[in-house]
Amino acid sequence: MAYRFIYRRTVAFSDTDLAGIAHFAQFFPYMEDCEHAFYRSLGYSAHQMSDADGGWVGWPRIHVSCDYRKPLRFEDEVEIELIVAEVGNKTIEYRFQFRQAKGETTVIAAEGKMIVACVRFSEETMKAVKIPQAIRDKIEQAPEELRQCFIN
Repeated sequence: MAYRFIYRRTVAFSDTDLAGIAHFAQFFPYMEDCEHAFYRSLGYSAHQMSDADGGWVGWPRIHVSCDYRKPLRFEDEVEIELIVAEVGNKTIEYRFQFRQAKGETTVIAAEGKMIVACVRFSEETMKAVKIPQAIRDKIEQAPEELRQCFIN
């Protein structure tokens, strides 16, 4: 079972503003990229995940936030850590830490939070459903001491 995942990336030029600093809105796609890489590490695709009945389930966001501590700049190496803060019947709460490499140390640049709901899609609607057991079996809630390391 997984409750922690680390994703690494480099801040691209297109992610930055005129000052060369990563635009605040870029942190949201970074969280989403990390989440999708987490699903791939479990053998799933965020785009085509199915439940036991073969129905297509997805994970729309019901809350996303980010607190910024230090700027990230063009070509900075960034480590994004995802932890599973809470697994409910129909929702999962992820917390993220963005760490910038500074030589041998890292500095927390930002912390984020994302809550997703499990939904099943039909031709015209989507409806919140219980997280399929096969998926739940692969995702575990992080231990309390790890969750306390994330401020959000």
